[in-house]
Amino acid sequence: MFKSEAFRSDRGLGKVALAAFGLGVFMTLHVSLLIYTKCVALMDPSFDAIASSRWQCLEQWSWYALALGFFHLMEFMMTAAYRPTNVSYDANSTGRYVANTSFVVIAAFLLNHSREYHLAVLLSCVEFWLEFYFVPMWKLHSFVRPVGMAFVIGGQSFRVAAMSTAANNFSHRIEYFKRKEHRLVTHGVYRFIRHPSYLGWFWWIVGSQILLANPVCALGYTLVAWSFFHDRIPYEEQLLLGFFPNEYPAYKARTFSGIPFTVMNYFTCYGDRERRNTD
Repeated sequence: MFKSEAFRSDRGLGKVALAAFGLGVFMTLHVSLLIYTKCVALMDPSFDAIASSRWQCLEQWSWYALALGFFHLMEFMMTAAYRPTNVSYDANSTGRYVANTSFVVIAAFLLNHSREYHLAVLLSCVEFWLEFYFVPMWKLHSFVRPVGMAFVIGGQSFRVAAMSTAANNFSHRIEYFKRKEHRLVTHGVYRFIRHPSYLGWFWWIVGSQILLANPVCALGYTLVAWSFFHDRIPYEEQLLLGFFPNEYPAYKARTFSGIPFTVMNYFTCYGDRERRNTD
């Protein structure tokens, strides 16, 4: 069964179903852990300070895991709602770019986003569990959880609002050729922010590390994410200037990019063509 095209292809419904099932199990387990932690473990008077601290850390971990699962689930659901022909398991499974054609950009759960993404998640887990074991009290500052939750919820909300407002104009990957149905979106959350989905994702990933009380990864995620957008946004905007030469300059002048200090970088915009095909 698993050798069939439905499970081997990233467009296969079997692979999509397995990913959805896996996310469901992952989130269910962490809902159960959260309920147990809140209703049983933290109510036990026999725990000493360290044991109690570790159970509180597990509560933080459960919220993070649920936020992570919800993020990936919403990426698929929003794509299914507005660009159903692009739905697949893997956002990186693409065809070749062909000039003067409508290139179909495939987007989905983003579970297989990149090696860098997997490494970042792994490092955040390593930091959390090391600190959980050795210094659990460090992770229990009173402001950490509400600030982290606020960033995560706000970032997720912005990203969902951006994807739903852009509808079929949204794509997970940069599109190098303008589709005939492609329109410049300037209403809703795009009225004042040119890249609200990037803003949402930026604050979501930073907030996720604040929620985990991971100081090293919080700083690292912030620097790496900003560097990524500092490179990507100017390059993407140069393409948009080509797509909408009469509309985009005025729109750009009256709006904020969403990520601070991402100025136009012409070296990035006109850089290596090989890099464009692997972005």
